[in-house]
Amino acid sequence: MYKLEIKIDGNFVNNFYPGSIYDLVFLDLEFWPHYINGKTIQRIYGYTITRLMKSSKKQYIKIKFLEFEFEEEELIKEIMQDIYILKDKIFIGFNIKDSDLVTLRNRLITLSLPSNVEKINVFDFIKYSQSKEYRGLNGLFEYLGVKVNKTIDGSFFHKKAKKVFLKKQGWINILLNMFEYCLEDAAGYFGIVSAWSNKFPQITKDMIKSELINSSLNEEKLIVELINKNVEIFSSDILQPFSVQLVSNLKVAELEALITKIVQKVINEEIQKLKHEYLLTQITEYIQY
Repeated sequence: MYKLEIKIDGNFVNNFYPGSIYDLVFLDLEFWPHYINGKTIQRIYGYTITRLMKSSKKQYIKIKFLEFEFEEEELIKEIMQDIYILKDKIFIGFNIKDSDLVTLRNRLITLSLPSNVEKINVFDFIKYSQSKEYRGLNGLFEYLGVKVNKTIDGSFFHKKAKKVFLKKQGWINILLNMFEYCLEDAAGYFGIVSAWSNKFPQITKDMIKSELINSSLNEEKLIVELINKNVEIFSSDILQPFSVQLVSNLKVAELEALITKIVQKVINEEIQKLKHEYLLTQITEYIQY
């Protein structure tokens, strides 16, 4: 994997949040499209995380990208480890709630990766872009007067990631542009924190939302509902045609849960039979006695 870690000096002022500036963590995930059976799946190509270090008073920035597609699982594990370490902080980003976290949850489920973080605190800039005079993160920088010299947009990652994986012509320049893109954003985030009160009131604790990052509980609930709805169409000996089609659409975790449910159903039926037979035996013995 490709990684850049730097620490930069700056005059960081907290005009954004009444709490500590050291509680603020900016997180941004980068995606590339993967096509399966005509469907587009967003896979995670890289991420940027930045915060202020209380010990040195410097801004720490880490940017990491995949070198090969198969490294995605390792990258996601590292993202989750960083989130776990900082789980009590406030994670901030542009569309972090409905884009970054949704994609991260989807990839955790698809790759069957465990998460030891249930929820994180989140503040999303996008709610302001929908009602104010700017659009997008670049618009927010401009609106607040934060100088960030952007030369490319986020779609660059969608279009160019494969060239980096395949080491096609010009891939090194593409990679350097990706690092520059993320570094410029990261270096400007705490400029937003300093300039926020010039245009907006400080955010409050009520504006910070607790977002589920480990969706296993919700997934289990959905699976149980699916099983309870469809388990009756299964026979212990043969599957009806509709059932075969249903099974083909299930994920591995769902199929395992379904099999478990069916086995439990069969066992419960057998136990009820045994109880019934035992009761009949007891009644017969009592009558004979």
